[in-house]
Amino acid sequence: MVERIGMERGYEITGHRLSASYSAAKLLWVRRREPDIYRRCYKMLHAKDFIICRLTGKFVTDYSDASGTNLFDIRAKMWSEEILRALDLDEELLPELHPSTDIAGGVTKAAAEATGLLEGTLVVIGGGDGSCACVGAGVVDEGSAYLVLGSSSWISLASREPLFDPEMRTFNWVHLDPELYTPCGTMQAAGYSYQWYRNTLCRGEMEEAAKTGESPYERINRGIMESTPGAGGLLYLPYLLGERSPRWNPDARGAFLGMSVTTGKHDLSRAVLEGVGFNLRVILESMRREREMKELMLIGGGAKGQTWPRILSDIFQMPLKIPAYREEATSMGAAVCAGVGVGIYRDFSEAKRINAIVDTVMPREENRLRYDRLYEIFNHAYDALTGVYGELGAYRKEMGEKHE
Repeated sequence: MVERIGMERGYEITGHRLSASYSAAKLLWVRRREPDIYRRCYKMLHAKDFIICRLTGKFVTDYSDASGTNLFDIRAKMWSEEILRALDLDEELLPELHPSTDIAGGVTKAAAEATGLLEGTLVVIGGGDGSCACVGAGVVDEGSAYLVLGSSSWISLASREPLFDPEMRTFNWVHLDPELYTPCGTMQAAGYSYQWYRNTLCRGEMEEAAKTGESPYERINRGIMESTPGAGGLLYLPYLLGERSPRWNPDARGAFLGMSVTTGKHDLSRAVLEGVGFNLRVILESMRREREMKELMLIGGGAKGQTWPRILSDIFQMPLKIPAYREEATSMGAAVCAGVGVGIYRDFSEAKRINAIVDTVMPREENRLRYDRLYEIFNHAYDALTGVYGELGAYRKEMGEKHE
């Protein structure tokens, strides 16, 4: 794909890097490795669009999911003739394009019998998880922004135009509102880093929590409060799964740097949460080059409690707004999309009423200097280790290691 289109040209057309993560590369893989299946293919569909097809008989997708195919012209909101021609792909393989709020059709008689749904029930097309999360967080106006703190994590905002980062660190989707875009940067192992740390180094906390019925994370969080901001100069690089934005380095791996004989368990715990925060700040600052952001809505499982939101607010030096529904926000965004599609809701602003802000975490000025300095060192540490990451990646391939 890179040879035929060019990475920069692909980014310019689609708003994304050309990547094996997306539909185009997967379709090309099927064509090369499973040619008999490819010849019999009628349409390529995303998961939700396959369900729509089974419910209504229609082959459709929305702009937000089409944004993740590497085949979509994000400005024109149509399949890219240039890319399809370069890859020798037939547009007939692709579904019809629609705004997320369009109605695909009604539930057919056969689907009604199979599911128990009422025949004729309207099926709204909906959108991808990121665009649904955007609406669920109440980010429905130009310039408003949010952070999802889940297993993976991303920062995104609502914008009238796509944002094109000169270093291609961030990428773009179409919002559920077809008049908006959601520029975005996604890191791979945010909550996953904390989960790995809990499972690997916190067995004692897990056993004690099981006895008391509380969350092991609450026990770890209490210990974190005994470590000073900056974890005594200990850094954690959160690259357990390689990295997408901002590094785009599949060979990157996690690391603790700066341990000494005085490093304690609570420092390790704090460093994990801070390391995720520093990586998210790289994404945040790349987006701030193009759009001013004064606050972030915070959703996802990591938004529970005060410990991690406070650390992030201090690292970003930015207020974090906490809505009533954090873990359910993505599903809520999909429900609001359906409501707009069938006319129950006038527009997407209804999301702000349904998921109202219930708390605000403010940054503490006394931690600004400490975190600013560590942020510089965090970036220096990644740069210094890139050669090592490459060597380790080559080693894993040579030795047939499966820990990818």
